[in-house]
Amino acid sequence: MKHTKKLISFMLAGAMTFSLSCAGYAEDKMQEVPFSSIPGILVGNATDLENGTGCTVIVVQNPDGAIGSVDVRGGSPGTRETDLLDPTKTVQTVNAICLSGGSAFGLEAADGVMKYLEEKNMGVDVGPTVVPIVPSAILFDLGFGNAFVRPDKKMGYEATDNAFKKVPWTDGNTGAGTGATVGKSASAIGAEAMKGGLGSCAYKYGDLYVGAIVAVNAAGNIVDPDTNEIIAGSHTADNQFIDLEEYTMDGRYQAPKAVENTTIGCIVTNAKLTQAEAKKLAEMAQDAYARAIRPVHTASDGDTIFAIALDTVNTESSTWNMPSVNMNLLGVMAVNAMEDAIVSAGTSAETLLGTEGRASMTDVEFTQPK
Repeated sequence: MKHTKKLISFMLAGAMTFSLSCAGYAEDKMQEVPFSSIPGILVGNATDLENGTGCTVIVVQNPDGAIGSVDVRGGSPGTRETDLLDPTKTVQTVNAICLSGGSAFGLEAADGVMKYLEEKNMGVDVGPTVVPIVPSAILFDLGFGNAFVRPDKKMGYEATDNAFKKVPWTDGNTGAGTGATVGKSASAIGAEAMKGGLGSCAYKYGDLYVGAIVAVNAAGNIVDPDTNEIIAGSHTADNQFIDLEEYTMDGRYQAPKAVENTTIGCIVTNAKLTQAEAKKLAEMAQDAYARAIRPVHTASDGDTIFAIALDTVNTESSTWNMPSVNMNLLGVMAVNAMEDAIVSAGTSAETLLGTEGRASMTDVEFTQPK
């Protein structure tokens, strides 16, 4: 396992947390599993390596959808249907989540997802047809490849088709992460950025799954929270990583151009949650952004996390002697899965269109900031 210490901590926390209501879990072990192995979802990507862009779709297999919500934290978000995910609104479910490159142009990819799902009769029944609920978020990759080729309706349809065909995919320069870059905040002083990408991770504990998928296109650096070392981001020509938070505090930092960044992701669990609880889970998962991306939630980032709850597993607990969903366990699992997904995005991205990726630099020694 990649994260032995983390898995042991999960196991101990889970055993204590479930001891009153689900004692059987105490004998189970936390396992790291592929994100796409979470039962009840399909994941598909459309990737354009030539033009440096793409989109990623997470589809709920149940035609009626699943509980969905969102937390938007960055200063420059680009989103679609997020207002509908507020717990005070009427529709509580989603049929898919679409993560896309292409800046605001890329929101069109969700049209293709909707078209495909309508053909599958998946969505809210409105009489003459069904309306698939497909919230979406975009990241800015127009400055990476060909600015005039963006994810569109055709690409969204293709990604959804790939999901249903279970086309294999890997982390890195895939889907929404194809045009992602990180560490752009020091470009004004001649520093170089690196490739970001798509990352994923999931944990299984008994029958409970919690997983994360993310496209990392941050102004800041990707940092391994276990070691506090930068693994992808701003660096000098001689491969000296730059501590962007230190640069900010001593006045050397110069903000990148607005809206050219953004990290977008989704937490998926098979736990039974209300929409309000799903929103809380998305909020908790934002802590992973703060742990693994530094600096984060800047004015030029549009950081967003969706949450999907597939409603099959009870996670009973007690808060102030009142029965409740075990948000503590779900939140810890979500944060750690998202951390690992972000790190995977950085370590899996290969050099593309002239921007160096860590996966292609296995023989390069990077120097950490002093």
